[in-house]
Amino acid sequence: MPDLLLWILASLELVIGLGWIFLLFYNARELSSYPNFVLEGPTTRNEEEVVTVIVPTRNEEATIARCLTSIAGQTHRNLEFVVVDDMSTDRTAEKAASVVEGDGRGRMVHGEELPEGWVGKNWACHQGFRMSRGEWLLFVDSDSILARDAVERTLSHAKRTGKDVLSVFPRGELRGFWAKMVWPVLASVIRLLYPLRSVNDSKGGRAVLFGAFILIKRGAYERIGGHEAVRGDFVEDKQMANNLKAKGVPFEVLLDGAVLTAGLASGLTAVWSSIKRIASNPLRERKLTGFGFVLAGLALFVFPLLTLGVSAISGTATTFFIVAAAISVLSPAAIVAYDVRNTTSRSYGFTLLAFAGGTMIMLGVLRQLLGGASFTWRGRTYLTHTRKPTGFSRGMNRVGA
Repeated sequence: MPDLLLWILASLELVIGLGWIFLLFYNARELSSYPNFVLEGPTTRNEEEVVTVIVPTRNEEATIARCLTSIAGQTHRNLEFVVVDDMSTDRTAEKAASVVEGDGRGRMVHGEELPEGWVGKNWACHQGFRMSRGEWLLFVDSDSILARDAVERTLSHAKRTGKDVLSVFPRGELRGFWAKMVWPVLASVIRLLYPLRSVNDSKGGRAVLFGAFILIKRGAYERIGGHEAVRGDFVEDKQMANNLKAKGVPFEVLLDGAVLTAGLASGLTAVWSSIKRIASNPLRERKLTGFGFVLAGLALFVFPLLTLGVSAISGTATTFFIVAAAISVLSPAAIVAYDVRNTTSRSYGFTLLAFAGGTMIMLGVLRQLLGGASFTWRGRTYLTHTRKPTGFSRGMNRVGA
């Protein structure tokens, strides 16, 4: 390998190494703030407060019964739950009905045809809201499992701290190789891009919610236009968080895996689709930023290993390149360790594959940036095209096909 090329590669490796050192310190700083965002403190009963739990579901026959059983078993007594089946093609509606029929507080809604311009989940949530009567609304994904006191604890915390909205970062239930390799890395990326110090600061520039668990006052929901304002957004929870900050609605995101466990997509196809969905809104209209993000990510995760391989083939591998490659494997492993701990499996061995999970995420983001005319999610195909923001509905407009 020519000396000039060797020098260039070594210089790039040095920059990437410094990048990992920065991320390690940044991650450590974030982790040091997390004790401030754990759900704790005394729980006061608020039995007079009616809470409506809204569960949108489509083709979730494997998880819906467990989810609804956990809702029906809540210690908060003044509770109702509305299950909106979004025209499932499997036995989801049947299994949901078996739980709902055994509990007088539950209602089963068979979703209406998807209107043009709506994403299925948002349409189901909107229909559930129209059927609700609670002073508080709790939107829960149909693969979420709630602890028995989840509603009681979060409602008590929201009232005690004066928050109109509360969301919880879930503990992940990971099954299969691909989920265990990718999801903790994705959680780390989200944590670092949306630091809770900024998210929970009314003047902070970051905003995010987790759709698996969003407890919101009815008035606050109506103030931001509810799911109708984000009807065409695949990452509707992120956009709702933006709308809350824009309207000055006080909200908080907390860490407490004991409250909520979320089943996450498993299998290569499901994980790949999830990555593309999560990347679909935030970056498509900021392509330059998006491509920079992908380039930086691939440089961090892949470049040192590629350089080591090339130098080894050419017979010029040095200790420097070996150390650089080790840094690109061990640094993401150290960062991801926190998010592996926040899963039910706690498969720490997969931290050593964090670089591969990170590479897959970057490729998924790149795929969305390069774009296509359509996108398939939950058995539906949506046409995609950019549009200017209108009101509080920003990002992509998606037309149900």
